[in-house]
Amino acid sequence: MRSTTSQSQAQGKAPADPAGQSTQNADKEDPVWLESLRRSKAADERRRSLARHARDDYKRLSLQGKNKGEAAAVSRTCQTGEQRRGLPLPPPPPLPPKPKTLPPSARLANGPLAWRPGVQRSASSSTQESIVQWFKAEQLPLRAGFEKAADRVAPWFHGILTTKKAEELLSNSAPGTFLIRISEKIRGYVLSYLSAEGCKHFLIDASGDSYSFLGVDQLQHSTLADLVKYHKDEPITSLGKELLFYPCGQQGQEPDYLHLFQ
Repeated sequence: MRSTTSQSQAQGKAPADPAGQSTQNADKEDPVWLESLRRSKAADERRRSLARHARDDYKRLSLQGKNKGEAAAVSRTCQTGEQRRGLPLPPPPPLPPKPKTLPPSARLANGPLAWRPGVQRSASSSTQESIVQWFKAEQLPLRAGFEKAADRVAPWFHGILTTKKAEELLSNSAPGTFLIRISEKIRGYVLSYLSAEGCKHFLIDASGDSYSFLGVDQLQHSTLADLVKYHKDEPITSLGKELLFYPCGQQGQEPDYLHLFQ
């Protein structure tokens, strides 16, 4: 009885298909299929690399924001304690007036600023006029373009420059050289940076009372000088490792920001 059942089960099994196995083996050896498989694996590796860098950026920024928040909380606690004890708080640093001309103490990194009587600001469009008015009304009171603790224009600061002009100024410099210029299109700034691969340009949001990179670094800095100082030690992006080493100064007979202070 058992023998009959075993024979029935053996008869019910389908024989192996050697032709199908040969087809599968041929597909695996097909150059087109192999190339498709290689590209698929390479795309997966790129996606994993991008995801890994995004996680690293998120962790770095989260840790920096947490540390900055803790420092601010300690500062508020100290101020509250001084207020309870009746001690006066130190006055905030005075803002500079909105000058029509730079004060005599304002000097460039490469020497004193030489004024030429009769030199007029050349504004070629209403957009430039609007940007100049914005800078004088909103940015001068924030000491935009000045060094942190001195009444002189920072060596990395430039006026309204196009991307092409900024790249020309950086072209003969070493990697790590940078400048901050006023955008010719919007009310804001651009940090132009020379890397080993070429020039990079990072938009700086100046819509409020602080400064931060758009889409790269969400940390808020009270002045442009603070932003520059921070990124001398911290890269702008974890992938590019951009550190601000060398400021790119003025290269013409007159500074390109002259009309901003007239």
